[in-house]
Amino acid sequence: MFFWFFESRRDPETDPLVLWMSGGPGATGELGLTMGSGPCVVNADGNSTSRRKFSFTDRANVVYIDQPIGVGFSHITDRDDIAVTLQQGARDVYSFLSHLSKNVFPNLSGRSWNLAGESMGGHYALGYAHYMASLEGQTSLINISSIVIIDGYVDASRQSVGYYDFFCTDWALDGRKAPLMNESACADMAAAVPSCELLGSYCRESYDLLVCGQAFSVCEETVGEHFLSGVVPGGWDPYDGRHTCESPPLCSNFAHGRSWRFFNQPWVQEQLGQPYSPFELIDFDTGMRWHRAKSLFLPVTREMTWLLDNTCIRILVINGNNDIIINTPGQMRMLDEQPWHGQARYRSQGYQDWYFRKGDITSDVQGWDVKRGGFWKGTERLALYAIDEAGHFAPYHQPEAVGAVLRTWLGTSDNADERASG
Repeated sequence: MFFWFFESRRDPETDPLVLWMSGGPGATGELGLTMGSGPCVVNADGNSTSRRKFSFTDRANVVYIDQPIGVGFSHITDRDDIAVTLQQGARDVYSFLSHLSKNVFPNLSGRSWNLAGESMGGHYALGYAHYMASLEGQTSLINISSIVIIDGYVDASRQSVGYYDFFCTDWALDGRKAPLMNESACADMAAAVPSCELLGSYCRESYDLLVCGQAFSVCEETVGEHFLSGVVPGGWDPYDGRHTCESPPLCSNFAHGRSWRFFNQPWVQEQLGQPYSPFELIDFDTGMRWHRAKSLFLPVTREMTWLLDNTCIRILVINGNNDIIINTPGQMRMLDEQPWHGQARYRSQGYQDWYFRKGDITSDVQGWDVKRGGFWKGTERLALYAIDEAGHFAPYHQPEAVGAVLRTWLGTSDNADERASG
């Protein structure tokens, strides 16, 4: 499994460990590395890099991986052997982390990990953490302290229902123009919500591939009909509601932009010890394999419940408020309705605005350089931070704001008062 390991810019010996997993399925670690949380950005020439001002590596040691094996620089002999379930992928990642901390960097042995996943990476983070924490008859070699889900896919039906909230209500209570669709479209979406919620409940109860596949199809074709039919050139961009779509399905050129050009430079691949081959930031073939296996449609709500009820692992959800495909109101619904022993307390919390300055969350909202980051609520075990002016790639759109949330969560903020609030 191909990986990048960047030590913390501050104190590698004491700062936390983070494992970053991009989504897809099929997105590479290089996508998150250069277009989100990593220490470097690719310059416009596609042939050089510059230092990113705000990075997860400011206060954490971060490992980026290309997984499932077969994606990016993680080569595989037979593509039919690519992992297409969480169980298969979890075994590979567990083996990788065990080998990394035991044989490659033995100084990491015994230190706890924070699993971070963006988009489908949220699925990976919850599913893989569940696998590692529930190993039967043996002691897991990997200790996980928290999970960080960034615009993460957890439960498809919640996201479909969230389309109605996103387009037809003032869900953020910030005075934004609502509705974003006409009265007829909103009425159609509202009428479809109950059936979608019912099918979603059947899926969560059964974890049956066919049941969950049916729920996904019906919810997208009914609640999501007016949105998805508008994902055309000049229409809705699923990954950022502030922009219009250039060309579906990604609606922008990030998959073949400067980062793609950089990793296809022969000298870059030579420096990485790779035999030259065409490189893709997103391996669409892997995504299609997950789709055909139908495991893509299963939620990870059962895994989340188990982790919250049976371990001490903390879960942080970060979501860009302009993301449509993984929309904030869908995440709000999902977390409020997520069953676990702390559900009542979490649900009773009210949302509050949060602010940041100089890379840290602050309670001093009067300073000239203080910025509103969005709104949040949470308990010691589960928290949601909604990020203003951010789409599906929240760390890319708002690196300082997302970094401030992560510092608070990991306990590495310079502000002692704010560290306690996480």
